[in-house]
Order: sequence, then structure tokens, then C-alpha cells
Amino acid sequence: MDVITIERLLPDDFELVATWLSKSEINRWLTVEWRNRTVSTTLIAIAVRNTKNRLFLIRCNSQACGLAALADIDIEDATAAVWYFLGDSAFSGRGIASEAVRQVARKAFQELKLQSLYAWIMEDNVASAKLLHTVGFREAGRIRRATCSNGHQVDRVYFDLLSCEYQPG
Repeated sequence: MDVITIERLLPDDFELVATWLSKSEINRWLTVEWRNRTVSTTLIAIAVRNTKNRLFLIRCNSQACGLAALADIDIEDATAAVWYFLGDSAFSGRGIASEAVRQVARKAFQELKLQSLYAWIMEDNVASAKLLHTVGFREAGRIRRATCSNGHQVDRVYFDLLSCEYQPG
């Protein structure tokens, strides 16, 4: 059985994460500031320094394999966005990202005392929709044709998870 852990992203891993985020098969699913670009370690450092973010390196059996993060953390309103990816497709289909998102949710609800987490996906990102449902997120709504996927406008589908609904894996 795989041992999945998350740990705060540290400077020693910025280069690896920048390499992952520079891959079009990964960044095509992300917000426009990451999409279709080469990501530098400086951009990673800026994201890590931003107090509204918490970035976590995902490890599977001690091997770095992805990133899970909280963004737009709002302590006053007790909410944040969740985003995630695996850096290598060899790790796909093993529940690694799902477990990492569960661990991020646990930190958000228990340590940061947040009440609500949300995520959005492009409507054609079926794997991410499945992951969010697996973790316990529910579809909360959509904004039609709000994002570009492979040169086509698609819906942005929102999901949310409340602290009172959270079920640790």
C-alpha cells in the first residue's frame, strides 16, 4: 500500500515543481497565470511567500510526485480554494491526489479553522471531477463558457466542501 504524505513546499523543491508546472499537460487545467507558460522558480517563490497560499509537496512512498495547495485563503470568511496536480502520469490512478486533497482539507479545517473549501475545474476535466467527488466535494454550480480549454470556451464547474461534511479518508 502506498504511503501518501504532504509537506510544506520548500525552496529545495521549487525547481521540480516549476518543471511540472511548465508541462502543458498539467498547466492546461490551471488558472490563466499558470497556463501555457514556462514557470520559473521565482514565480513559485512568490506563490509560496503569499500569505493567502499554502503549497504542499505530495510524496508517494517518500518520492515527490505532485503538488496540492490552498489559495485565496480568507481567514475572516473562513474559506479557501483547493488546487492540485500530479507531476508525473506514472502516479495517476492510484488515489494519490485524492489522499493529498483529503490531507489538505484536514489541515484547512483543523489547523486553519476554515469552514468551506472550494475548487473549480474545466468541464472537460473528468478525472478532476471524479477526484473531488471521491474526496466529498459536491458540485456547487457553474459559470458557462468561463474558461478556455484547448482553444474552446468551456464551463467552469465549481465544487465545495464544508467542514461539517468532511469525512477523513
